[in-house]
Amino acid sequence: MRLRKSIGVVIEDKHAFARFHGTVADISATGMRLLSDAYLPPLMQYAFAFKCTPPLVVRGEVRWVRAVAGDTFACGVLFVEMSEEKRRTLHTLLELEGRRVPAR
Repeated sequence: MRLRKSIGVVIEDKHAFARFHGTVADISATGMRLLSDAYLPPLMQYAFAFKCTPPLVVRGEVRWVRAVAGDTFACGVLFVEMSEEKRRTLHTLLELEGRRVPAR
């Protein structure tokens, strides 16, 4: 199940002590497509903190990146090193956000 939903996210690069902001364009149990004005190089790992309820911070690896418009980039992120507790929280998040998607 891939959910098309706009969710704010804070991206943290612990090695460079840097933080960026982005927006989730779509998300599933294994990864997400993210939009950001920061270029996130492929194969780099970041911590992603979702601005929603329930709170969730996951590690992810950027698999691909494309310029989409101006200084905005889209990238595919694969979730890595996810504990069972975080998987359950992500599943709950997907369920709750899925219910908020308006019917067509």
